[in-house]
Amino acid sequence: MHFPSRTRAIRAVAVLAASTLMLTACGAVPANVPTPTAVQATPTSGAVMPTATAGAEATAESGKARQVEGDRPYATFSPQQRSNIALEPPSITIDVTRKYLATIKTAKGEMIVELDPSAAPNTVNNFIYLANNGFYDGLTFHRVEPGFVIQGGDPVGNGSGGPGYDVPPEINLKHVEGAIAMARTGGPAETTPNSGSQFYITLGAQPNLDGQYTSFGRTISGMEVAMQIAIGDTIERIDVVAEDGSDAKVAELMPTVVPVPTAIPAPTAVPVPATCDAVQTNIVAGDHVRGNEKAATTIIEYADLQCPSCAALNPNINTIYEAVSDTVRFVYRHYPLTEIHDKALIASRAAEAAHLQGKFQEFVDSLYSSQQKWATVPVEQFTDTVAGIAAEMGLNSNQLIADMQSEEVIARVNRDIASGKALQVAGTPTLFVDGQPLSTQSLADTAVITELRSYAAERQATAKSSSASEFLVAAPEQVTEKDSLYVLTVKTTKGDIELTIDTSRAPLNANAVVFLAQKGYYDNTPVQANADQVKAVIFGSSQFIGNPGFDCGTESTGSDFSQVGTVALNPVSQTRNTSALVLMYEANDQFNGQLTAIGRITAGLDIAKSLQGAQGETKADEIISITVKKQ
Repeated sequence: MHFPSRTRAIRAVAVLAASTLMLTACGAVPANVPTPTAVQATPTSGAVMPTATAGAEATAESGKARQVEGDRPYATFSPQQRSNIALEPPSITIDVTRKYLATIKTAKGEMIVELDPSAAPNTVNNFIYLANNGFYDGLTFHRVEPGFVIQGGDPVGNGSGGPGYDVPPEINLKHVEGAIAMARTGGPAETTPNSGSQFYITLGAQPNLDGQYTSFGRTISGMEVAMQIAIGDTIERIDVVAEDGSDAKVAELMPTVVPVPTAIPAPTAVPVPATCDAVQTNIVAGDHVRGNEKAATTIIEYADLQCPSCAALNPNINTIYEAVSDTVRFVYRHYPLTEIHDKALIASRAAEAAHLQGKFQEFVDSLYSSQQKWATVPVEQFTDTVAGIAAEMGLNSNQLIADMQSEEVIARVNRDIASGKALQVAGTPTLFVDGQPLSTQSLADTAVITELRSYAAERQATAKSSSASEFLVAAPEQVTEKDSLYVLTVKTTKGDIELTIDTSRAPLNANAVVFLAQKGYYDNTPVQANADQVKAVIFGSSQFIGNPGFDCGTESTGSDFSQVGTVALNPVSQTRNTSALVLMYEANDQFNGQLTAIGRITAGLDIAKSLQGAQGETKADEIISITVKKQ
């Protein structure tokens, strides 16, 4: 069956919990539908700037060199003309054994950055070539994330531009405070090239970016200026000289064409600092919940009222609900696919309006059962159709029509849509059981009711004995200090284990674990598994005790797993961690750069190795309590 189990808890570590959402029967949103890309948004880890615009048409000057003069020739181009000026980066002409100083001049002051070509020769050479030829003169900082990065160097000014070429990745240096690094598009760090011109400067140490982006120097003067930069501030010019003050030799200006893009592409986000955010598969106030409100098991359905597959599945869901509603909660959320269903959004708003008159589920069932009749009705007539359905149910149809246009109803539907997008729902119906994807095919299995009841009973029994079952917060409090060590004494039924948590390695996730430990989240919780194939013990898994209400972005921590005793978090996806701790009692370097490591086992390694999950009639070992002390 498709319900979470102890075997899945073991497998989660082995495969890094890389669960994905299936493309369901009403299909993924068509590929040509624009996806949101926020120019001003917080940057996202693993994705930075795109390469040159594809399919651009050249002007009359295309294909021949543009005649330019002066010591900073690119400065004579408009910012837009600097986009796609060449097809490949310049050849290396600098002395890669020397260091160089770049002075970034802005209206708010100057920053001096030391460039290290020994670590990134192609990147430094290209940066010097662009800077000393005036490419950056007059461009802006188009993104500013306080405490994280400032980013500039895009001639288009919205995150989509560049000189027309990429530069190979050269990932060697750390992201210390004031590090200068190149943006890049998403993809594997070791093979994805850098943007040709867009650079960022870190406003604090960012170890989560180490091993992901090409850092090629550090700010040695003017960090106070960097801290004052705002979106739109201008880079007046960048001058680079060798460390001894002599000129930096750069290649001759490359033949330049000035293409005019047919359209400005949507921007791609820069790397984001990891954040802890509310879990979207948790029930929130106002959700449409039916069944046992205190049940430990929850099924959430994202559905489109005009989707034929949703209508076909609805009777099955209702049958299962009748059989297990004493032990399972069912939640319905709107996810109208407006790109392919012209009345889906209106139908969702009508259902919400019916909810205000106390008939939400009845109205949903009625829309599904009559879907074939109204699916072909013209959009302009559909309001009359839903009014007729409301009247047949004894509702006030005039009030329903008025409520459909209310801010309350519109906001309620939009909230569901936003949560579905956050979960990357690709089609309908999409279902989750306790946060894990649930295939629609499993609901057609004749054994589904028996399996679901058995799973729900197991989860309920675990929740009753767990201190974590009622713990829900939207985000952890900041309880740790920067670059500090915290000793966690884990008292178990087999003895004590000492964990030393290092906040400098993964500050966000380390803080979350310390916060949960201080709040007693792990107290009286079972050990989920001793995964012999990966030599690790797992406890605190959300599949057994729920989740703390939030999950946190992953923070890459390098080659920690080449050593015995690494403490890490078991991810719920490739980019998110929850509360589950992984204690590696042997080295296993397959997880290097994959899991978020937050510390080490400093005492009680043999105790950790002896812990076991439930086996047959044998109960699982337990985490009795965890105490925290700053070292």
